[in-house]
Amino acid sequence: MTEEMSSALITSVIINIFHVVWLANITLEPKYNRKKTVIILAATGVLVQILGMGMGYIGILGGMFSYAGYSLATVIYGAAYIFGVSISPSKSVFLLSAYYCLWTFIHSVISLFTDAFAGAGEGAIWLLRIGLNLFFLLLYHFFFKKRFFLLYHEIRHGDRSITVLSLLTFYMVTLLVFSNEKQHSHSAFYFYMLISVYIFVVSVYVVLFRFMGRLNDEWQLKQMQLHEKLLLAQIDSYDEIERNARQTRHDFRHHIIVVVEFAKNRDYQGILDYLQNYDKEETEKYARTFCANHAVNHVLSVYLAKAEKKEIEIKTDIRLWDTSGISDVDFVSILANILENAISGCMQAEGKRRIEISVRQREKKYTCVCKNTCTSNILFENGIPKNKSRDSVGVESILRIARKYAGNVDFSAESGIFTCRVVFGNCLG
Repeated sequence: MTEEMSSALITSVIINIFHVVWLANITLEPKYNRKKTVIILAATGVLVQILGMGMGYIGILGGMFSYAGYSLATVIYGAAYIFGVSISPSKSVFLLSAYYCLWTFIHSVISLFTDAFAGAGEGAIWLLRIGLNLFFLLLYHFFFKKRFFLLYHEIRHGDRSITVLSLLTFYMVTLLVFSNEKQHSHSAFYFYMLISVYIFVVSVYVVLFRFMGRLNDEWQLKQMQLHEKLLLAQIDSYDEIERNARQTRHDFRHHIIVVVEFAKNRDYQGILDYLQNYDKEETEKYARTFCANHAVNHVLSVYLAKAEKKEIEIKTDIRLWDTSGISDVDFVSILANILENAISGCMQAEGKRRIEISVRQREKKYTCVCKNTCTSNILFENGIPKNKSRDSVGVESILRIARKYAGNVDFSAESGIFTCRVVFGNCLG
């Protein structure tokens, strides 16, 4: 093995190690547990290393090797990260392209300040590469990881604009890297180009962060509006309960007169029948009891009463006994969004309208299944229903909360019946 090849080998090993470390750290929504994620990424690193060594040994050296090696690593690592370890391919492109831009920045800085090009390597260059990667890793871990995590989860499902802009920025810096390999020396003009491109890249990501923050603000506003509607509906139910209570107090003396008349005539069966009918009527005036959790019981009462007013047939199967593993706010949000969407779907359908809602518990896991009549032209994108007539904040909220509790959401529509199935549980359990 020549000295040049040995140098290139050490350089590629260092690069691949840091690729694996970085990708493991930016896998914010993994398909598998951390151990399996690291194993998959490490295996990818070994594969890239073997292929790179093979390309070098069969004589594909010089500029062609640098282009081929760069493209090979980009494609293989990208495929492993997006499709192998990330649960959301469309969103993971954003983080991957951001990392690639950082990697090309480190590559370009080393090339510029050491006057070295691809494949070159020596002690000072290796230490500089290790130092810069460790510096940015620590910076990311202590100052940016939490923010990236929050922003990543605010990306709307399948948002194309963020993905496209991320890919375009990476394309620009890739052209810069390829241009670097054709340079015989680093001129002042190249230095100017390098600074200009990375100022542009940083500006794009600042805009993307603000855009995602605005999406989050918009989502929070719509959630507040949804909760406001729920609170107003609860207030209306309280008002109705109060009106019924006043009516009961007002009518009570009349009921006493009737019972007294039965008693005077010694019609004891009449008294029993009258009191049973009275009890039945009074029970129907007040909110039904579905479970012991007052917040969950209330949201079910409010939305099912709303459905009944719209002449929608209701069937319920609620089997809950302990909801301590889930925040009441999150449980209410899931049920409110499911029922809001079900009522809206029923109102768009023709003929008989029906909603079946089932909420069951098994240990610390909860399953909500809602079926409602719907139109036959519901469109799906990546398994998510799309409604052009209104926003999808309800669906986004369901997905978001399910992910928070390590859950799954499934939507389907068949033979005029739309089904939403949500399984979630204690994220610590």
